[in-house]
Amino acid sequence: MGQAKTNTAILIFSLSARREAERKTLFGKRGKKATESFFDMLIELTKTTASRTGADVVVVDEHQQKGRSFGERYANAFQGLFNQGYDKVISIGNDTPDLTSDILTEAIERMQQNDLLVGPSSDGGVYLLGMHREFFELDKFKALPWLQSDLLKTMLNGSFSKGAQAYCLEELSDIDTVRQLLQFAYSSEDAVLVDFILTHLLVYTDQTFKGAVLLYANEHSLSSYLRGPPASFIAA
Repeated sequence: MGQAKTNTAILIFSLSARREAERKTLFGKRGKKATESFFDMLIELTKTTASRTGADVVVVDEHQQKGRSFGERYANAFQGLFNQGYDKVISIGNDTPDLTSDILTEAIERMQQNDLLVGPSSDGGVYLLGMHREFFELDKFKALPWLQSDLLKTMLNGSFSKGAQAYCLEELSDIDTVRQLLQFAYSSEDAVLVDFILTHLLVYTDQTFKGAVLLYANEHSLSSYLRGPPASFIAA
């Protein structure tokens, strides 16, 4: 396992919390600061989770990314780590809080026998992508349908993976929408993140999600959350 850790890099390829808050309105248009704070928490959680594996962790956000398109920037990040001498690169983002160090440790182990490793996300994309240096081809990588719902299908069933030894990890969910945020709060055991999510959803989001948050609070006897919404909403 020691050799696996030294020849494998974990790449955290993401945007900074500030940029994430510009493109995602998880806590409504008035909650930009809350979204930024939430992604600060997710980024730190992701770094901690990755570091627990003992592998080298490299963070590449918009300040280090090079290229015009997402695919080009992503490909260049992989290529840069291969150029540094790593044989295997496992890439993750900052928006999958259910990702654990155990899953990443399994990913490192699986990469020792596989050319391609994917962690499928529930939206048809991937939350994790691992590749061996000898399998990686820059142009084929850039040409994949990045940020599209058919990414995983294209990656595994098309010419991209032809002849590759590939392995799929368990499916997890990314957080890109308010609904996914609330679904995570329903299922997570991370008290700090859940507390932050519910508190700020009550303050910043529309009536539909306030109702769902109140329902969650009632079901779990979280009386502190019930003091948050305006009285007019509770009466409704």
